[in-house]
Amino acid sequence: MKTALLLFISIIFSSPVFSQIQRIKTGDYKFAKGEIELSFVDTVSREYAEFKVAKAGYEILSSHIRPITFVLRIKKEELDIKVLESNPVVNFVMFEPNTSDSVAVEEMIIRQKMNKEEAEKARERFKSFNEKHWVRIYMNYWVTEELAMEFMDENKDLNLQIPQIIPRTAIVKTIPGKENEAMRQLKKLDIVESVAFIALIDE
Repeated sequence: MKTALLLFISIIFSSPVFSQIQRIKTGDYKFAKGEIELSFVDTVSREYAEFKVAKAGYEILSSHIRPITFVLRIKKEELDIKVLESNPVVNFVMFEPNTSDSVAVEEMIIRQKMNKEEAEKARERFKSFNEKHWVRIYMNYWVTEELAMEFMDENKDLNLQIPQIIPRTAIVKTIPGKENEAMRQLKKLDIVESVAFIALIDE
């Protein structure tokens, strides 16, 4: 089995990964042929990244390009979707259906041999839980972390949590042996922040 590691990332590593990095330092690795990774600016969309890379003559094999997204749990009547979606930084709002099953609650009551009081409390908890829904608020791709924080401040009543900002990256197909040439060309694109070889370690 081979483990792929990108040579430009600097984070805190767990012990297994750290040992792999040590192996890289000692030269116990080889580069993937025909593939490199790109790191994009934080406002690029998947469609635009694919367009720009294709225009440069290359193909994206896989990507991790997602807009900033807020997640909250709330009652439907407490959230005005039209008002939220009218905000220019918001792309759309999505309610996730509840998957809780009242039949499953009743089965649990029987299985755990609950008395009347315990059963009523279990049903109340189920009812309270089911009144709320998970909601995802998707920002537009061009929304930066700073704009997302401003949106959060403007909607303090929703008790939004700081979203996880994930770097936007893609694995790009190249001609084997011409990875350096591809990296030089793609680094010139205005949407690309950095390029990297992919190191493979045999395990």
